[in-house]
Amino acid sequence: MERLAFKLMELIALSLGFQPDRFHGFFKEQTSFIRHNHYPPCPFPHLALGVGRHKDAGGLTILAQDDVAGLEVKRKSDGECIWVKPAPNSYIINVGDIIQVPYLTLLHELAYFTVFI
Repeated sequence: MERLAFKLMELIALSLGFQPDRFHGFFKEQTSFIRHNHYPPCPFPHLALGVGRHKDAGGLTILAQDDVAGLEVKRKSDGECIWVKPAPNSYIINVGDIIQVPYLTLLHELAYFTVFI
């Protein structure tokens, strides 16, 4: 997972016009948090409590997908939260605040994209 994260950071650096290793120094002595959550389908989803609205403070969040929906993202056009249709056997990559904040003027739009495995 860490190799995937570093490769994605290289691609982000390239997309911003930097050398691929631009962010390596920031994460040389990094702390990686790996949390494995499994949420089985809930028979009463309206009664379930989730994580709630939040921003990811780190560099990247890599979210493995299955066939259970649960992720919501805020739509830029109106600020409304919408469900992300799950794409089994794929990942959703979220660029966190550590990357977004310094380069916000270069990142015109945060794109959630799917990587199929």
